[in-house]
Amino acid sequence: MHEHRIQTRWGDFDALGHVTHSAYPVFFDEARDACLAGLVGGFEQWPSVIVHSSIDYRREIPRPAAEVLVHTRIAEVGRTSVTFEQELSAGDGVSAACRSVIVAWDGDARAARPITDDERAKLAG
Repeated sequence: MHEHRIQTRWGDFDALGHVTHSAYPVFFDEARDACLAGLVGGFEQWPSVIVHSSIDYRREIPRPAAEVLVHTRIAEVGRTSVTFEQELSAGDGVSAACRSVIVAWDGDARAARPITDDERAKLAG
């Protein structure tokens, strides 16, 4: 399980005084990128594109929360894809859960590419 802390910004909050719904996908994306960077390299070494994302919002994060914590787990590694399960919290309890799928990307072919055995081992490890 990968743990990633993210500092909130003023623009992450809305007029209702809590983290706005549009900030959550950014938080989850940043945590996925950090997880991948630690396992197979950053985007330059291991490009990928997101093909699915769903978020369940469970509880608000009121202002002035200074940071959020995202736990990221790789749930499955497919032939070309990686499925992530993530939970985001700030203080007491999970505020949102995300399930997303990315595919390894071949920039020259402009298409998904197979995940190598070496990459699979790193992602599964």
